[in-house]
Amino acid sequence: MYALPNKQLKHAFSFLVGFLFVQWIFGPDWIHSFIAAAGTYLICALTPRKWQHLIAFAFVMGYMVGAHIYRMYVSYLSGIFDFTGTQMVLTMKLTSFAYNYYDGTYDKKNVFPEKPHEDKRKAKVYADRARFAVTSLPSPLAFFGYVYCFTCILAGPAFEYRDYERAVDGSAYRKPGDSLMTVRRPTSNFLQGLRKLVVGVVCLALHLYFSAHFKVTDQLRPEYIASVGAVTRFLRLMVAIMADRCKFYFAWKVAEGASIMAGFGFEGYSEDGSKEIGWRGVENVDIIGFETSVNMQAFTRHWNKRTQGWLERYTYQRTGRSLLATYLVSAIWHGLYPGFFFMFMFFPVMTNIERLVKAKINPLLVPGYDGFRPETYPDTPFAKAYWVFSVICTMWSVTYVTQTFSLGSLQNCMTALAGHSYGPHLFFLALYAALEILPVKKSRGEGKGDKGDKRVKAE
Repeated sequence: MYALPNKQLKHAFSFLVGFLFVQWIFGPDWIHSFIAAAGTYLICALTPRKWQHLIAFAFVMGYMVGAHIYRMYVSYLSGIFDFTGTQMVLTMKLTSFAYNYYDGTYDKKNVFPEKPHEDKRKAKVYADRARFAVTSLPSPLAFFGYVYCFTCILAGPAFEYRDYERAVDGSAYRKPGDSLMTVRRPTSNFLQGLRKLVVGVVCLALHLYFSAHFKVTDQLRPEYIASVGAVTRFLRLMVAIMADRCKFYFAWKVAEGASIMAGFGFEGYSEDGSKEIGWRGVENVDIIGFETSVNMQAFTRHWNKRTQGWLERYTYQRTGRSLLATYLVSAIWHGLYPGFFFMFMFFPVMTNIERLVKAKINPLLVPGYDGFRPETYPDTPFAKAYWVFSVICTMWSVTYVTQTFSLGSLQNCMTALAGHSYGPHLFFLALYAALEILPVKKSRGEGKGDKGDKRVKAE
C-alpha cells in the first residue's frame, strides 16, 4: 500500500484487502461491518447536520450492543474470536467520523473561530477538534477505504479519518516549508514496523508460557482457595493478569507494525526539518509506561490509547467531563458481561481517590510536584521510595479490579471477589471516605476565609 502511486489506488487497495480479510475470517458475518459503515455514511449524508453525530452514535452503539447480545446468546463465555471484535474497532472509527463531520460542518464557527476562545480549556478542546474535523463528506471509496483499512480492521489501532487521509495523500510526510506539490516518502517505517513485530512475537511467547502455568480461573476453584494462602494467591493472580495482558500486547503491536509499514502514524519532522520525530501516531499501548504506571491517570493513558482517546474526545469532553458516563460507555463498548461493569464502574471511585491523594497527600509527601510533569518531582530518597510505593499500589489495585474483566459472568466475579473476602473493595471505600474528610493543606498566601478544596475543584 505504501508504494502505490496515488491516493485513489490506495483507497481501493485498503478497502478491497480489508473487505476480503473480514469476509475470509468471519464468513457471512462480514455483512455486519458493511451495514454499520453504510448506515453511518447515509446518516452523515442525509440527516440534519445538527443531529447527525448523535444519530450516528446511537445507531452504531446500538448495533454494537445488539452484536454483544447476539454473542452472549450463541457463545456465552466461549472466548471465540468473532465479528464483534472487529465491530468494536469500527464503532470507534464510525462514531468519531460522525463527530468530526459535525465539527467541520455544523459547529465550524466554534471549531474554526475568527477570534481565539478566551477560555483556555475550551480553546484547547476546540483546537483538538479542529485537528480532526472533516469539512466535507468524502467519496464512498475514500470512506470505505478508511473503514476497512486492512492494517487495523481486525484489532485496531482505530485512528482518525484525517490521519488516514493525510497518510494516503502524502501530506503527513511534508516538511515545514514544503509546497503542496512536494512528494516525500520516509523509509524509516520499514524498520519501525519490524521492531513492532518483534515486540509482538515476544509478548505472544510470554503469554503462551505464563498463561499455561498461571490462570485467572484458578480463583474460582474452592480447593485452590482453601489450600493456597491469600498473599500467594494474589501474587499468582498478578502474574496471570500480566499473561492475559500479553495477548493484547501481541495483537496491538503486530497491528501497529502493519499500520506503520502502510505509512500510518508518522509524527512529522523537527522544526528545522532535519530529523524525523517518529512513528508513534498509531501506537495503541506503551508497554513500559503501563507496567510502571504510578497512578490511574497514567494507567488509562498508556493502555489501549486509541480507545482512551476516543472516550476522552467523544464521551468525556461531550458530557461535561463526566467520569461515570465515560466509564459506562466504555463498559458497554467492551461488552455486556457483568464482569466488565464490575471493573469499569469501580474505576471512578479509584480515579476520585487518586485526585484526593494528589490534592491532600502529595503536597505533604512530595511538595512541589504538580502531578503531571516529571521535572517537578522532588529528587530525594524519600520521594523515590514514594514513587515506587505508588507504582506497587497502582498495580495491586489494577490487578484486583481487572480480574473481573477476564472472568465475565456474575457468578465467577462474586466467587473470585469472595475469595479475597471483598477486602480491597472495603479498603477502597474506607480510604475514599477518609480522604474526603481529611483537611487540605493550605498553600502560602491562602486566606482563612477561603473555602473548599481549590485543587480538587481544579482537577
